[in-house]
Amino acid sequence: MKKLAVILAVFVISACTVPPVQPDGQQASPDPFANGVPVVIALIMGEPNFSLDSGYQELEEGLYTKPELKPGKKMFAPIQDIITLLGGTVIRDTGARSVTYTLDRRTLTLTADSTGARAQDRVATLSIAPEWRDGSMWVPLEEVFSLLGAYSRWDEARQRLAATFILPKDRKTEGLTLGGSITEANMTEQPAPFYASGEGRKLGEIVVAYQNDDGGWPKLDRRTNMLVPVNRAALTGVKGKSTIDNDSTTKQLTALARAYVVHRDPAFLRSFERGLDYILAAQLDNGGWQQFWPDPIGYKKRITFNDDAIANILEVLRDIAQRTPDYAFVDDARRQRAAQAYEKGVSLILRTQLTVAGKKTGWCAQYDELTLAPAMGRAFELPSISGHESVNVVRFLMSIEQPSPSVKQAIRDAMAWFEASSLKGVRRVKRDDRTLEFGVDYVLQNDPQAPLLWARFYDLQGKPLFTSRDSIPRSEFSEVSYERRVKYNWFSEAPRQLLEKDYPAWLNKHGLRH
Repeated sequence: MKKLAVILAVFVISACTVPPVQPDGQQASPDPFANGVPVVIALIMGEPNFSLDSGYQELEEGLYTKPELKPGKKMFAPIQDIITLLGGTVIRDTGARSVTYTLDRRTLTLTADSTGARAQDRVATLSIAPEWRDGSMWVPLEEVFSLLGAYSRWDEARQRLAATFILPKDRKTEGLTLGGSITEANMTEQPAPFYASGEGRKLGEIVVAYQNDDGGWPKLDRRTNMLVPVNRAALTGVKGKSTIDNDSTTKQLTALARAYVVHRDPAFLRSFERGLDYILAAQLDNGGWQQFWPDPIGYKKRITFNDDAIANILEVLRDIAQRTPDYAFVDDARRQRAAQAYEKGVSLILRTQLTVAGKKTGWCAQYDELTLAPAMGRAFELPSISGHESVNVVRFLMSIEQPSPSVKQAIRDAMAWFEASSLKGVRRVKRDDRTLEFGVDYVLQNDPQAPLLWARFYDLQGKPLFTSRDSIPRSEFSEVSYERRVKYNWFSEAPRQLLEKDYPAWLNKHGLRH
């Protein structure tokens, strides 16, 4: 489909482009991409996302928004995130309930409940009037994409709309400098001498510079060069919001603390204190932290164990409370608040361990922030027991130097569940197949010699759980849609190290028997 969309784009551009004439009177071969490159957007009915050149993004971050099909097979959906990702701008006028989209020198203004549209300096008429829903403008996609210069095609069999835009080769959708020796991914993995160096000071200055006014930090691309000033203009919308997702905020606190210890820069101290105050203020009364704060929307409101989010916070708070060398400078008042927040966080972990048939098991990747019930994350992350995230929770509990009886019991119960829930005699196998979109597929294959494997998710009755972007529960891996089967790992081997090495060592350390 991607190749087809590109071919169609070439045809459209070629049909409306006059080839230049050479001095000898012969026409030169047209180059339809002389001033741009094709970019393919696709949306599928029933799925809360869109693809950009086969990479998936949520249609509205955190809200599970799905396209609708209007009469005449007109796909209807909000497009503000699509336009922004393509490098355009979106300006809302909530009073007038109108939106202006600008993309590659094309401007389109739409007003809710009106079929009239202003495209550049002309007036166009839509077949369906846009609708204003909770601050978002829903529009007929095919017509609006056309007015913004795209070629669109509706695939009835797949219930899929694909649109091809020709955009400048130098368009910037991120505006961040990527690569280099010190990146967002490794900035806290450097040896101690680095933080005392000039580059260490530079890192601290850049971390200070992109801290939000609320004290937290946004999530950056892990490849972002952290020795080059971050382009704040690129951090718009949800990309600019403070979060604990992907190590954000805790990672910046760690880097700042290490830089402050050696440089004693007051700006580093002020930034660190604001960041710590943010973490302390963001903790809910029940002891949890939401993925985004303040003012989260959709599933971003959930208390999240995903990607070690809460474990990362608790490790920082514990180190502050225990006056480890990196955090010895923290004042006593904040140290006491950190210790209290840490205890509440550990208590939350113990309360959220899930029970199946009277036995404690593991943890869900996210919980309802009010009821603490297992909750849904992304569209393909259903309420469940996580065979992957639970490993990180157990590993954190094992790191507690003087665990209480309840912590010890939680660990033992979780390990018993890991032993009972392992998948024996099966292996996830990669198969090359050039006839498929991504050139490969994955299948489960019987193999008596295969090492133990675990499902990424188990339903709340303890059985392996699979799904696709449609959020429909499935019991078999083979029932997962091709894209999710290939682009998401539904299995984990992480519990094996816990069982074989970490757990026996923990038992021995605390004088316990298996």
